Amino acid sequence: MSKKTLVLLHGFAGGTDYFSRVEAKLRLSFDVLPLRLPGHEGEDVGPDTVEGFAEWVMNDLARREIENPIIIGHSFGGYITAAIVEAYHEKIAGFGLVYSTGKADTAEAKQKRNQNISRVEEIGVRAFVDGMIPGLFAEGADEMLISEAREIGYMMTVEGAIRALAAMRDRRDETAVLSQTSVPGLIIHGEYDSLISEESAFAFKNQNVVFQSTPSGHMGMLETPDEFCEIIEERFA
Repeated sequence: MSKKTLVLLHGFAGGTDYFSRVEAKLRLSFDVLPLRLPGHEGEDVGPDTVEGFAEWVMNDLARREIENPIIIGHSFGGYITAAIVEAYHEKIAGFGLVYSTGKADTAEAKQKRNQNISRVEEIGVRAFVDGMIPGLFAEGADEMLISEAREIGYMMTVEGAIRALAAMRDRRDETAVLSQTSVPGLIIHGEYDSLISEESAFAFKNQNVVFQSTPSGHMGMLETPDEFCEIIEERFA
């Protein structure tokens, strides 16, 4: 019997190595495909809307002849995953939003995105990443993990960062879609996540969606890889 395909979408200023500590274990149960999003890890700049990124992902999977995948999105990748659930629900077998939310940005968050766009233009990707990455981890996290995440972020292009920030700022609220979908889903929240609150992560109810937490910050796949894998395997394997 062939394994289900598990597609992993990294977050903003991230890359496929965000899943380096979980990929081997997940491969015991799934065919695993971490995707490198446009504008990240040195890749050419892509869309400037979440819907555009969703279309890019689905076109890339079609090119690879991958059908009915389970798509797991971290943070920004989760926003993309939610858009996929809305527009391509008949083409996926499951979805996960990990350390993410289906809610749109608040007015305050939109303003912060604009400030971050200006900062990237002003100081460049490297300095921006240096300031951003440590706050993604729980207090006391392994410094080596933080350093690795910084190195991944350095590969993002300035234009890629600007477009991704604009896409996050302008994304639609998908909570109504997620509350009504019949696609099997999973939400994972980090108990010490300073970016995504529990209220925001668990902002909807759906009997087809499982809600779980890990004792981590925003980077649970790096901070608590065993718990991360166990939750995904229990839900989809």
